[in-house]
Amino acid sequence: MLVVVSHGLNNGLGRTPQMGWNSWYNFQCNYNEKKIQQTVDTIIATGLAALGYEYINLDDCWQVGRDANGTILVDPVAFPSGMRALVDYVHSRKLKFGLYSDAGYKTCAGRPGSLGHETKDADTYASWGVDYLKYDNCNTDGTKPEVRYPVMRDALNATEWGVDTPALWAADVGNSWRTTGDISDTWDSMIATIDINNQFADKAGPGGWNDPDMLRIGNGGMSNMEYLSYFSLWAISKAPLLIGGDVTTMGLDILYIYSNPEVIAINQDPLGVQAKKIVVSSSQLPNTSSTVLMTNCFSLKMMQERQKWIYNPHDRSIRSTADGKCLTIEKCDSDEATEIVTASCYIDNSKAACQGKNQQWTVNTKEQTIVSQLNGKCLNVNNQDKHLLSVSSCNKQNSQAWIWNEIDGSLRNNKNGQCLTVQQDIEIWAGPLSDGSQVVLMFNRNSVDWESITVKWTDLGWPANQWALVRNLWLREDVGNLFGTAVKRISSSADVVISQRRTNVNPSTVNDTIFIQSATNRSKQNEFSREFFAERTSDVL
Repeated sequence: MLVVVSHGLNNGLGRTPQMGWNSWYNFQCNYNEKKIQQTVDTIIATGLAALGYEYINLDDCWQVGRDANGTILVDPVAFPSGMRALVDYVHSRKLKFGLYSDAGYKTCAGRPGSLGHETKDADTYASWGVDYLKYDNCNTDGTKPEVRYPVMRDALNATEWGVDTPALWAADVGNSWRTTGDISDTWDSMIATIDINNQFADKAGPGGWNDPDMLRIGNGGMSNMEYLSYFSLWAISKAPLLIGGDVTTMGLDILYIYSNPEVIAINQDPLGVQAKKIVVSSSQLPNTSSTVLMTNCFSLKMMQERQKWIYNPHDRSIRSTADGKCLTIEKCDSDEATEIVTASCYIDNSKAACQGKNQQWTVNTKEQTIVSQLNGKCLNVNNQDKHLLSVSSCNKQNSQAWIWNEIDGSLRNNKNGQCLTVQQDIEIWAGPLSDGSQVVLMFNRNSVDWESITVKWTDLGWPANQWALVRNLWLREDVGNLFGTAVKRISSSADVVISQRRTNVNPSTVNDTIFIQSATNRSKQNEFSREFFAERTSDVL
C-alpha cells in the first residue's frame, strides 16, 4: 500500500499525526538492513511501538541507480536481501515501512530522484509494500513544486521542507508538509522552528499536518529539561512525532520523554486542532534579557510587535517596541560575539557593563550596515545557523546588510529576507480537545530560574467564574480544582501543558482536566535524575 497524505485530500489517511522513526539524523547515509532490523526490534522491546510509534522510515541514500528499464535500484551492499525483504521484516513485526524520494533529478544527497520516473517509482514502491513516502525537493528542473508534486500524488506522504510555503498549497497533495527548514539540535533552532510552525496552525487538521521536522531528542545538543519542552511543544502542535535518534542506545531518561501516553494522547487527539500561542509577554523580573533571533517575518498581529524596532540616533540605541529593551551585545570583550539579546537599557549609566557601548550602534541605511560602538564590528547573521546573530568584522556581505522598513519597523536581513525578532519570555499556548477540555502550555523562555505565569480562564474563552480540574500529564497526577486562573512558577525554559475541562458544579464532583508540567531549569542545565526516569518509565511501559 502506498500512503498518500494530505489535509483536504480525501483518502481517509493521516487522521492523526504520524508517529515513528526516521533514519536521517541518526545515520544519514551510513545505515544498512541489519541496523534497521535492530531499530525495529528495539522500538518493539521498549514499548514504543505499543504507544503508537509505527512507521520505520528510511531517509535518503538507499538508492544507487536505475536499470535499463528505469527501475530504481537498491544499494546491494547495504541491503543484500533487497528492499522487499526488509519491508516484510517490518510488516511481520506489525509496523509500517516508509521510504524517501525527491521531486528532482537527484535527491538532496545526490542519489537518483523521481522526476520523470514518478509512475515507475510509484509502481516499484507498491510492489515492495511501502506504506509511506517522504518526498523531498532538491535538484529540481526549476518548475514550482505545486506542478511537480501532484505527479507523484498517488505515491506521496510527506511533502518537502518549507521552501515555497507548502502549508499554503500541499493540502491537495499530501497528508503532511514541512513548514520549516531542517532543525538543528539546539535550543535556539528548536524555538525558532516552532515559532514558524505556529504561523500555520489554521492549516492543520485531520488528514493533513504541519511538520516542523523530526524530534532530535537525546542527541546531545540540549539538556533533558529542554528536550522535555521540545516534546511538549511538538505534541500540542499536532506535529508528526518521528524519532530522529538512535533508539538502540537510548537511555531511560530519553525513553521517558518519548513514552508518556498522556502527552502522546494530546498529539493524537481526534479533534486534531493544533494548539497555538494565545498570550505573549516579557519577563517582569529585573536584570533579565531576551534572546534575539532571525525568523520568518510574521503575519500574525500578535507576533509582529516582536519584530518592530526603533533607532534613536542621539543615544544610538536600537530598542524593541515589544519590551522597550535595547539591542545588546552580551559580552564586553572585542571577540566576535555569539549572543545578541535585548536587555534593560543602561546607555547613560557610566557604571554599567561596557559603559553602555554594547548597546550603542551606528545605523547606515544607505550602506545597509549596523555597526557596534563597542568594537566597530557589524551585526551579522551566522553562516552555520541562519537563526543566530553575532557581530563580526565588516565585510559588505549580504549577511551584514540590513533593510530597515520605516513603515512597519521591521529589520530584514538581505541574505535570507528574515526579520530580526526578540524572543519574548513568557508564552501561553492553548487549543481545544475532543472531550471539551483545553490543552494549555505555559512556557518560560527566560534564562532566569523561575517566573510566575498566570493562565486566566478568560484567555481560553471561558467565563472568569469557572471551576476546572487540572491534571499534570508529565507526572500523571491531578493537581486540583482551580477557580478562574491557574498560576504556576515555571523554571527556566520549563513548560506546563494543561488540559482542563470547565464546569459549574461543586469542585468535589469535578473531573476530566489535564495539566502537563515539565520542570526545566535551562540556565543550570539540570537533568532529571535517572532514578526518577526509571521509576516513571516503569509506570509507562
